[in-house]
Amino acid sequence: MQVKRRYLMLLKKQVVEDGLRRRRGDCLGCGACCKSSFPCPFLYEKDGMFLCRIHETKPDVCKIYPFNEEDMFPHTRDKCGYYFVDEG
Repeated sequence: MQVKRRYLMLLKKQVVEDGLRRRRGDCLGCGACCKSSFPCPFLYEKDGMFLCRIHETKPDVCKIYPFNEEDMFPHTRDKCGYYFVDEG
């Protein structure tokens, strides 16, 4: 999954941009995406929400999650505050 994400971000930027244009919603601070591949060392919990210690400078790979429906990790689909609409 991570290799595919990086490939799309670097070489298929239009795929990412198209998905982000259709993205709606907000981050709910569940932290599920930050724990998926490996525990992120910048993730911390405060008042029941998971926050990023480097929020202002975090990598693009983090900032744009999820960039489309296929990019969502299976264990985040029901938790994530982001969703996608059809362009029309």
